[in-house]
Amino acid sequence: MNLLEAMRIYVRMVERGSISGAARDLNIGQPAASERIERLEKYLGCRLLLRSARAFNCTPEGLTFYERSKRILHAVEQAVAEVSNDGEELRGTIRIAAPHCFGETIVPEVLTRVRETYPQLELELVLNDRIVDLVTEGVDISFRLGQLGEGAFIARQLGQVGRVLVAAPGYLGQHGPIAEPSDLVKHPFIRVQGMFGTDQLPLRHVATVVESVPIRTAIRTSHWRPMYEMILSGAGIGVLEEPACVEALADGRLVRILPGVDLPPLELNLLSQTQREVSTRVRLIVTMLNNCTPDILGRVRAEIDAHFDRCHASEINRWHALRKSLSLIDTVADTRSYQMAQQLIVAVFDSVDVAERAGRDFRNFEEKDLGFKIESGVLVQKDATGKLILLDKQTRPFWGTVIGALTGGLIGMLGGPVGSILGFTIGASGGLAEHAIKDAFDDDLVAAITSKLSSGHVAFILEAQEASPFEVDNIVLGYGGTIFRKPLP
Repeated sequence: MNLLEAMRIYVRMVERGSISGAARDLNIGQPAASERIERLEKYLGCRLLLRSARAFNCTPEGLTFYERSKRILHAVEQAVAEVSNDGEELRGTIRIAAPHCFGETIVPEVLTRVRETYPQLELELVLNDRIVDLVTEGVDISFRLGQLGEGAFIARQLGQVGRVLVAAPGYLGQHGPIAEPSDLVKHPFIRVQGMFGTDQLPLRHVATVVESVPIRTAIRTSHWRPMYEMILSGAGIGVLEEPACVEALADGRLVRILPGVDLPPLELNLLSQTQREVSTRVRLIVTMLNNCTPDILGRVRAEIDAHFDRCHASEINRWHALRKSLSLIDTVADTRSYQMAQQLIVAVFDSVDVAERAGRDFRNFEEKDLGFKIESGVLVQKDATGKLILLDKQTRPFWGTVIGALTGGLIGMLGGPVGSILGFTIGASGGLAEHAIKDAFDDDLVAAITSKLSSGHVAFILEAQEASPFEVDNIVLGYGGTIFRKPLP
């Protein structure tokens, strides 16, 4: 009889609570596992287990043998690791557990790195959104988001996984903007079962939790992927973990709702059994995961910042942010060149109030000095007769302040690349002087704006330099607006 093999089966059987679970973990048949346990008891001359139809319990001798066997098997694994190829080549199987979304977006890259370093190692990935018990389920290492739960384990904090409130641009175009947290309850919410626990969404401004906002759950799923696909298709709004939506935000298939508000991130921990029970092989992999996982999360965070966060980082900032997390791209970043394109940007909104909120985001974005610079700005509105009018400081006092803060004064006939287009002057306080719209813009631009505006709608017109269109587009689409551009020389 192979005593070590029998001990290994017995230990796994006790930890898993069933002979079938132990057999699956060790890749042997259940009858063979049962037969070896019976032979082990005969060899020892005592009963290790008290069996019933559905369960078993260890005898006092069985508990003693279990504890001693664990120590012996651990010592054997350490000895093998120390003498096999000077301890450089790891062999055997490591069972790793992770939640579905994180396990399908981040963990594959993590495991690829492990295999590149230790090609003889066999990895088994178990995906489950419930809390996994390391001992009873035979798991060596577990990624855990949120609450740690109970049990005997060592937890290493890896960082945080952010969450983003998103919608498809087409959905916002059809159903209107979401300008305030209180608007969320008016829209169908798609979510994974167990997310948030109640129909209340925890929101925070900057780093402070400010309120729990009611939502209207329309669809619950047991897996994040159907939720993602339905949000993309415009069936509703929802919350996605950053790794799940980073690409869709980057290419504009999704936009962030309420850019000034976010959700508290989820804490990410790496769990393993206590040091005494962990093999050298598992300890080495834990160390590697502890080092490489934060790097990958940092890259995702940088990409989210680059394409959408409140600072609305431009394409050039995306590479600067990536350099902080991945020094390997220094050469690429240093040789990449950027040009700030001069654009006339026309953003159309349902009301002046919504345009004001978007204007604040434009200003915040510009203040970050990250590839977007506003040189002038003006608000126009379509009146009941179908004519375009300029909104001046008497009509809307706020805009005299905002536009003055944004631009330091409007560009006029005296200079600037759009001097021939923007033919209006600025008052001493930064407000807009009253002029007929035909005197302010050329005929083509007036026709284009008129065709985009319904009665009461507002067009916010900016002359700006931008390195990338993504961020301004995301601001406008996030408020349910539409946008078009006219390149300037």
